[in-house]
Amino acid sequence: MSVESRHAGALRELHVAVNAVWRLGRNMVVAWSYSGSTVYLCVVPTYVVFEVSEEIDYTFDKARLRDEETFLDLCKGFGARPTRVELDAPIGKGKGEIPPSTIERMLRRYSVTHTPYRAVMLFDIVGFSKASPIEQVAQLNSLEYSINSAEKRLQALGLDVELARSTVGDGFYVWNRRQGLEAELRTYLALQLILLDNKRAQRKGGTRFVPVLRTVFSIGSHYSYHQVEGQSPRGFEYIVGDVTISLARLIGKAQAHQLLIGNFERPVDHASRTKLDAPLFLARAVSDFGAIEGLEFGGEPVRSVQSFITGTDLASGRHSVNQYTIKDKHGFAHPAFNVVLHARFDSDTTLTIGLGTDALTDFDAEADPYRIDVKNLAKMRDLFRA
Repeated sequence: MSVESRHAGALRELHVAVNAVWRLGRNMVVAWSYSGSTVYLCVVPTYVVFEVSEEIDYTFDKARLRDEETFLDLCKGFGARPTRVELDAPIGKGKGEIPPSTIERMLRRYSVTHTPYRAVMLFDIVGFSKASPIEQVAQLNSLEYSINSAEKRLQALGLDVELARSTVGDGFYVWNRRQGLEAELRTYLALQLILLDNKRAQRKGGTRFVPVLRTVFSIGSHYSYHQVEGQSPRGFEYIVGDVTISLARLIGKAQAHQLLIGNFERPVDHASRTKLDAPLFLARAVSDFGAIEGLEFGGEPVRSVQSFITGTDLASGRHSVNQYTIKDKHGFAHPAFNVVLHARFDSDTTLTIGLGTDALTDFDAEADPYRIDVKNLAKMRDLFRA
């Protein structure tokens, strides 16, 4: 029997064993460990996990694999006895062994994980409920094509992008499965490609079968889970958390054709104290715009792409932009910036995406100056040049 066949058989055994103790979602895999060909699982009733999680560190960490000591501490903290599963193949990083990462990916379906920072975009199709069924299907299909096309284009450029999505009925949440600041910058590049493709399609085919969009982008935390379908968790994830809630509140007030970016804050990396807000993130993204220059839309190459926050005031050294605060029905404030994309093609034709300040007279939000940290911006530029 080949190594591949042994591995496939062992993973099927593990799947059957985990599915049995998972019990259609009644239980959750909190952690796992291994020794040789033996897998140890920390399986806990789902309601207990949520009740006790605040008292136990690392409960929802993205990585489920733990060393023996940490694994046993987690089991003890949740009052769970380790579940033992014997496989027909050893686990490890050596030749002929099952990579731990393969088991990790499989077990993640049976758990809930927390991600502290993730770039997520939300597309909402304007007037979707008033469209006929055939128009709704066509508009959703058109938007999905633009999303798939953006992923393929970026991958062809050698950029590590894997776009996931979940539907909201009249649009999609879209995020990059890859994590980290560079992945989030790739997500913003994907956003530009999606909107450019959508706008070009509108010029060619009108708005009956190509959607008019309002779009929001932000970075924040979320939880990931897999829905149960039949007797197994589905193969792709769903997300819910601070970032999706904020996006939903912002999209509720956004106008047709508008592009909003939530005012988030995230560290540059785990070691640095330098933090990015939305204006600094966009300033950092400028250096990546060159990656998409030369890409063709409708057979016409892009010469340049600009992305800027409206309401910019650089007079007298103030370096401020307009920040809009949207209040939801619960009284919570959600700050955001209004953004415009401007693309120029080789033929000197242009595409403008988003709404300028003059078009925001009906935008239900409070506008205030937001000061850009110029010193931090200069520090960041030096950091990213290094």
